Amino acid sequence: MEKQLTTHRGGHLEALLNGCPDAIIAINSEGIIKFANNEACKLTERDMNELIGESIVEIYENLETAKETNRKLYEGGGTLHDHESRVRTKSGKIIPVRISASHLKDSAGKYIGGVGYFARYRPWSGAEAEVKARVDELEAKLDKWKALAAPVFELYPGLSVMVVVGHLDTERFEDITTNLLNHVEKVKTRVVLLDLAAAVVDSNEVAVQLAKTIRTVRLLGASCVIAGMQTALARAMEPLMADLGSVKSFSCMELALEEALKIIGYKIQEKE
Repeated sequence: MEKQLTTHRGGHLEALLNGCPDAIIAINSEGIIKFANNEACKLTERDMNELIGESIVEIYENLETAKETNRKLYEGGGTLHDHESRVRTKSGKIIPVRISASHLKDSAGKYIGGVGYFARYRPWSGAEAEVKARVDELEAKLDKWKALAAPVFELYPGLSVMVVVGHLDTERFEDITTNLLNHVEKVKTRVVLLDLAAAVVDSNEVAVQLAKTIRTVRLLGASCVIAGMQTALARAMEPLMADLGSVKSFSCMELALEEALKIIGYKIQEKE
């Protein structure tokens, strides 16, 4: 009886999704399509068996279009609303769409995939165009703020400081790393003081990237001193310490700065 009830409910849900006027596509954590409704088949000009099991990238105009949607999704914290993109049909026709999507996570908070709604594009009304222009302006300001939220500067000759603020995902950390390495190479700094006290890290992949950054900084001839590493990041970093050797890490900026200055030959002394 339970099996019949579950099947019955599943049939209602499938009928509901297939009755939706927008294309609906669900993927697993590897980006493989696991569900597509009838409208998704119509939109992409593909049969159901041509969609299920394929990479979600295959339905986009190109790889860059797919990456842009994914980047916007991560920037939105796992949600996306009315993102303009393009779908390529089986016959090669390009169809403008607006995508609303969300990451899916299990009870432990682990990413297990995502689901997206693909609506055929219609021209913006005058009011919508004004709102979109305002949103674009705010997003541009946000991107600028993100760049400023990880400034790197030379504090003393031979000592540079980077202060990281806000949520750190792998994509943003890659940009931060590029900025840092360019600075180290340009000013020929001897020590990089990395302040992570105001950074929010919830991904083990960021720890791997941080370890790689420390190694690369060393290859450029500089040392890393870390301030304010939080517990979650410290736990993720611990298995990687064997590859890093001795890394100076301190709970507060004051102690980290004292150590960094010591490396370049300075010493902080209290006034008598």
